[in-house]
Amino acid sequence: MSKALVLAGGGVTGIAWETGILLGLRDAGIDALANLDLVVGTSAGSTVGAQVLSGTDLADLYELQLSDAHNEISPKLDLELLATMFSLMSDGATHSDELRAQIGAMSLNAPTVDEATRRRVIEHRLISHEWPQTRLLLTAIDAVTGEFVTWDQSSGISIIDAVASSCAVPVVWPCATINGRRYFDGGLRNSANAYLAAGHDDILVLAPLTGGPSPAVQKELDELESNGSVVRMITTDAEAIAAMGPNSLDPRFRRVAAEHGRRQGAMAASIF
Repeated sequence: MSKALVLAGGGVTGIAWETGILLGLRDAGIDALANLDLVVGTSAGSTVGAQVLSGTDLADLYELQLSDAHNEISPKLDLELLATMFSLMSDGATHSDELRAQIGAMSLNAPTVDEATRRRVIEHRLISHEWPQTRLLLTAIDAVTGEFVTWDQSSGISIIDAVASSCAVPVVWPCATINGRRYFDGGLRNSANAYLAAGHDDILVLAPLTGGPSPAVQKELDELESNGSVVRMITTDAEAIAAMGPNSLDPRFRRVAAEHGRRQGAMAASIF
């Protein structure tokens, strides 16, 4: 039986929550990382995928999320620009290269920290700077063409660059330069991109989505199930949402996000 883990986007609090979920499941006797054939990571999920496949124990990764010592940056958010960007999405997704290219143009022209500063944040996040042996598939979008792309070990690029591109929230962080092209967050296609796990028998989706799965995400989950996959999904519950606050990019809420993830993970063991 083939197994896949899909890790959706959700900011720095999403990184903490997903890490907590995986440890909470293990606390309850479910090792969601055992015998995986594929990990799909989008945005925050790209970081978590790289971290959990690095060989570092989940308990140690969890402790890092509880620590006040970190190298994260709190961005200055242009709420008007963000609203304009999200207005280009329908049902939680973008459905054409043209729309994604519009978002890319906004991102390329937005005032952000410089790319080198942002890349250093990603370097510090990743325990290992080598691609893992288990297949890790990370998502991004070409900022000029709007093309949705995926990276893995065979892509010939650094895992740091792959994660940086997947985590490059448009108009918040700078696009990542890879082989002379600029890329932003694959979550602007949709937050999970679960269709990439097609063909696997058992699929677990972790998604710190405050409103539950969007119609676009749910459609992909339904298609996976209709094709014979067993799909399990864990999302943030009301208690976690209230505690984690409205800004998923605020590193001050990492600890509480991790703690609620661990709580939810232990509770979610019953779905296995």
